[in-house]
Amino acid sequence: MDNIKIGAVTIGQAPRTDITDDIRPMLASNIELVEYGALDPYSYEEASEKFAPKKGESVLVSRMRDGRQVTMSEAAVIPLVQDCIHRAEEDGVQATVLFCTGRFPDLAHKKLLIMPQPILHSLVQKLTLKKSIGLFVPDQSQIQQVQDWFSESQISFVPVTASPYREAAQMAERAKALKGKDLSCVLLDCMGYSKQMKQDIQKACGLPVILPRTFIARLLNEMYGA
Repeated sequence: MDNIKIGAVTIGQAPRTDITDDIRPMLASNIELVEYGALDPYSYEEASEKFAPKKGESVLVSRMRDGRQVTMSEAAVIPLVQDCIHRAEEDGVQATVLFCTGRFPDLAHKKLLIMPQPILHSLVQKLTLKKSIGLFVPDQSQIQQVQDWFSESQISFVPVTASPYREAAQMAERAKALKGKDLSCVLLDCMGYSKQMKQDIQKACGLPVILPRTFIARLLNEMYGA
């Protein structure tokens, strides 16, 4: 198969070396990732002020290029993400993937657009065996919105809050809250969680763990890998 160029859009800043260090070694040799960051034009201070979520707005969490966590209003980020998709397609990508597990409205695209949230929700829905799941989210402020999203998918969950950008060393300790519970699996609901964090969580709670970044990488391999 010919070389395939995939646009990778982050709601933070590119490059997302924290993600690509995990998934590039997994990807088939014919797949090239080209990264685009919604916050690339902004400094940390500008992004934190300009896109800060207001009361009642859906919250998204991502990473700046220097590793700092940034919290944003979903509504404010959507036009920036749309612009990244347009730029990726103008650059000739065969498909675009969002490096975010949050919910997005319909976004304009001419090539395939892979949005992780509906894929992950569909997957987890089929794997729950009518049980609850454990759900890791980066920020406490996100609990209510993910409750709304997962209830629409008829998935109940036990939440655990741990930021992949600020609390990487605390994953195992947080995961102990799920140990011994009758759960079908654990979903790490952010592209920021790493393979090492997954291993720490899995060891601490003894449950199967779904890591979005590697799941999406395997999907890309299945679709486009030589």
